[in-house]
Amino acid sequence: MQHDGEAEARGRNFTLHLDKALPCPIDKAVWNPEKDLLAMVTKDQQLIMHRFNWQRLWAVSPEVRVTSLCWRPDGKALAVGHEDGTISLHDVENGNIIRQTVTHHCPVECLAWVEEKEMAQTAADDLFVYEDRTPRFFPPPPKSPAMPGAAPAFDISGAVGSMEDPNSPMDAKTALKASHQQINILCSGDRNGTICLNIFGVFLIGRVDVSELDISTCKHEKDATKDSSYRLHDPFILKVSLSENLHHLSVLCTGKLVSSHFEERKTNQEAAYGVFSLKINTALIGCRSKELHQVALQVSSIEELLEVLQVSMNVMQKVWSDAHTSFREKFKGLSQLLREHGSHANPQEECLSLLSCGLASSGLHQFLAVSLGEGGLKRLSKTMDAALRELHVVIAEHLQPVAEILAFRVGELRGISRWKARLRSIGLDEKLVDQAMENSGMVLIQIERLLRVIADKVAQYRMFFIWLTKTLRQLNNENSPSNDQLPAINSEAVAIFLKTQFEHDILGPHLASVTNDTVWIDMNLGDKETLEELALMGGFVNSEFLHNSLNQQISQLFLSCQHAFSMPSKVVSQQLHFEDILFLRHLHQPNVLNLYVPVSLACYEDKEKLVSGEVCRYVCFQIPEKTSEECMFIVITREYWKKPSAPTENTYREAIALSIGAGLSCIDLSLYKEKQLVLLGQTVSCAQAWLMIMPIDKLPYKNITGVFPFDGPDLLNVCLSEVRYLIAPSWRAISMMFLSDYFFGMGDLQGAVFSISLNDGRARILPYADVVPPLAVSASRGLACVFGAQRRVLLYDLEEDEDVEDTEMD
Repeated sequence: MQHDGEAEARGRNFTLHLDKALPCPIDKAVWNPEKDLLAMVTKDQQLIMHRFNWQRLWAVSPEVRVTSLCWRPDGKALAVGHEDGTISLHDVENGNIIRQTVTHHCPVECLAWVEEKEMAQTAADDLFVYEDRTPRFFPPPPKSPAMPGAAPAFDISGAVGSMEDPNSPMDAKTALKASHQQINILCSGDRNGTICLNIFGVFLIGRVDVSELDISTCKHEKDATKDSSYRLHDPFILKVSLSENLHHLSVLCTGKLVSSHFEERKTNQEAAYGVFSLKINTALIGCRSKELHQVALQVSSIEELLEVLQVSMNVMQKVWSDAHTSFREKFKGLSQLLREHGSHANPQEECLSLLSCGLASSGLHQFLAVSLGEGGLKRLSKTMDAALRELHVVIAEHLQPVAEILAFRVGELRGISRWKARLRSIGLDEKLVDQAMENSGMVLIQIERLLRVIADKVAQYRMFFIWLTKTLRQLNNENSPSNDQLPAINSEAVAIFLKTQFEHDILGPHLASVTNDTVWIDMNLGDKETLEELALMGGFVNSEFLHNSLNQQISQLFLSCQHAFSMPSKVVSQQLHFEDILFLRHLHQPNVLNLYVPVSLACYEDKEKLVSGEVCRYVCFQIPEKTSEECMFIVITREYWKKPSAPTENTYREAIALSIGAGLSCIDLSLYKEKQLVLLGQTVSCAQAWLMIMPIDKLPYKNITGVFPFDGPDLLNVCLSEVRYLIAPSWRAISMMFLSDYFFGMGDLQGAVFSISLNDGRARILPYADVVPPLAVSASRGLACVFGAQRRVLLYDLEEDEDVEDTEMD
């Protein structure tokens, strides 16, 4: 196919660093943007991390199937989309889950994480400067306590070595917060056409349902008619990308474009089903990025603190439930012994009788002396004492400090919400934040009450067990000197314990989980007066909340925060609207679940046009599949639009169709840095596989907006017809009755088809012919990873060639 000299030259392109066997085929792969790390998902659903030298760092097996991968811009966290709509953030060091969110209701098909590029500050921006004052008044918030009986997770990074400074004390969540200095947004698209925008990957700030977008063909609303609006049915998101200025969201998706009034017409129209490129206006996010950044900082911290509160409550409930169950089980044997000895009294009455007259029945005597014994009594006493002390430690070291920091942060958020001129436009409602602030204060009072309850319980249980110990020794006629070392017995306190707490769990309702059955906490007169005084001092109108359990109060705090934090997403989502659409390729197979569509999307700053403030977006896709009747094309569209700071707004689009040389087919593709395209392909006979990189910025693009009799790129009828004629004039026309009046010849654009071969770029013939997607390319590190069907992996350096020194010497 080529001369020997050309083939030999190709053999030196791209240095081969690695050729290894794989234990399992790879389903997805993505390079870390900052480090030589490759995250992969195998066909058997293992999430693994490899170094450049193919050393495995860690491997985890997610419970739910992984459907997408994406790195945070700083490379310190990996976003993983799952089949159930969950997105989990994994620590790069060990694969542990840092945070987990559920923003979708179906499989997450694509992820893209972008960080806002620093722009020149204006005078208005300088006014909105907020300093996080929490570190001034509080130490770092404590972590969640460990669940009793749970073994600590094994950190595999300790076995293979850390990728960061080993002397650094920064943990995963601290590293996560360190990335919050600049606003970054995780974009996710799912199988049902929903796109979610999450600041820092955790705070939902915008949601777009592509099927609900009104796609207008008229540039001006006054020109719009009933027939000029369309909807995209059954959308399936393939790729998403947010511009670095956060003003434009680019979406590649499949779907069926029909008239919005299709249902009213009741006509059998054939709609256009295929791949579409959408541009959604997200200017509100870009213009209000500073305000959203500050709100997201507080909200993400508050949500993390709420998580610590809930985990702390779960730990306390577990600790007390285990201890109290042991106590109940021990004294359950006393009831059976009393019945065996013919007594109809219950254990509480027997104990009160022993306290009042000092005489024990035969059943109670046998239980204390034989069944329980002094050793068993000591063990039970230590169990209850240790549990109550553990509850106190969890409250003092976790629950109370976190609740105080949370109340302060909600107060800071309330202060921000009062700047209505800047914050109302993004939906931060002062009244809703006020409600969250009041609930956080109620939680603090409930925690203070729980501390009092636990302190009383400690004293009462200790007095009860001291009394039982002395009684047992007297029943056994033991007058050892150690009896004098025991504290004096308060008979009144023991009697109160036996009447109120021996058979009733007073502490349990305070820690009970929130269920449909409302827990009503009774209070004695003294506690009620004290707590009501605290409530009045805190500014609460009434003290009815004191009858709730602490878990109920935390649940109310969670709901009020959730309501307040969801408003920005609702307000911002309503202002994200359709801006432009382009029909990319027709699909003969409506079901895309098992169809791999090679597409790539990237945005570049145009260095030659920085003066005019233009940004260039490239979209590259393959069309259609190779058949005997049709040619294979790689279509590239590029679109320029001015930045918001530009004096005028102007958008124009160009396109070119690359016809791959005879005997070649494309397997996968990826846009590369500096406007280059990486292609992975095979010969038609599958005898050889090849890898090629070629520049695409100097290709003879054709303008596909200015040649039409309609003004503007947002004319849907133009977009639907232009690419069909551009790519293949002989392609079967798509019959669309509602657009038939606009179809016209595109002869001027037929010259946009440009033939390419392996001579048009740097290419290399690969040692294995059975290459398969995905093609993993690292633009920041200049690496390409190619996978073979026979479980092989090839790692190439795209920036260096083999035998360069020898060639220069020759």
